[in-house]
Amino acid sequence: MNAAATVGKGISGSAWAFGMLVGTGVLWGTIGVVSKLVADGSSLDAISITWLRSAIAGPVCLVAAWFVLGPDLLRAPRRVMAAMVVFGGVLILYQWLYLAAIERIGVSAATLISLCGAPVIVAVASTFVLREKMTQAILLALAGAIAGTILLIGRPEAGTGRNTLIGAILAVGCAAGIAIHVMGLRSLANKVHPLQSLSIGFTVGAILFTPVALIHGVSFNQPVDAWLWLVYLGVVPSTIAYLLYQRGLQDVTAAMASIVTMIEPLVAAILAWFIFDERLGFWGWIGGGLLIGSIALLSRHSIRRSRLSQEHPA
Repeated sequence: MNAAATVGKGISGSAWAFGMLVGTGVLWGTIGVVSKLVADGSSLDAISITWLRSAIAGPVCLVAAWFVLGPDLLRAPRRVMAAMVVFGGVLILYQWLYLAAIERIGVSAATLISLCGAPVIVAVASTFVLREKMTQAILLALAGAIAGTILLIGRPEAGTGRNTLIGAILAVGCAAGIAIHVMGLRSLANKVHPLQSLSIGFTVGAILFTPVALIHGVSFNQPVDAWLWLVYLGVVPSTIAYLLYQRGLQDVTAAMASIVTMIEPLVAAILAWFIFDERLGFWGWIGGGLLIGSIALLSRHSIRRSRLSQEHPA
């Protein structure tokens, strides 16, 4: 037996899937820093960056999907195809809700509500909708990840009056959108090729958001560096990261996936520390440690479940 076969025997699909989800969270953690680099070096704002990112990711996914699937790219049961279109709309919608929330209550508060709210919604809803078992380890990791995110992000910026209420509602809407998207992708994970749902999702999202971007006044006359970073956003944390995410969802529950990818704010904070000299502070490091500990707990849980599935196959 060769080394590759030994590794394959020792580590089942769910363990590899867990690693893919960690990779997804790391890649997503670069989005904020790269978006800031684009905004600082161009006249593009958050709405324009979001649309251009999707507009780049859509064609990239379509080309990759056509190369892998050929004519099968557009072949799927009518209900499944409709679901992919809907989830593409949900993808661009929750990204817009997040940006709209930031405008009213600030980055910290919007991120806190969105990132902490989504896994809670997923954990509860997936138990009833997807019939996923909620174990004690997942619940403990969920609590640790939420506490870690709160400490990492810190005290949210204070808002005032009606703007605060609207901003909070928008952020909750973003969390709900993320949850719907996660559970939707989980339900499709073993029905279609990941590239198929990705290409349709990003293309639909970009088309739906085009009127908003054009009315907003997006400008294409930007420096070369900005376009290179935009290509990065469209290819790496969008196409590649979502491909890893959807592949991981084939063997990992939606609840576990939503918790693992909460490593995103930790990666973003560390990158901001190195690039923009934004200090984490004592409680930030404690929060980062809680996040890592929660993901390590889920990793052990995933490996244990993999070994059990190998010893007692269905």
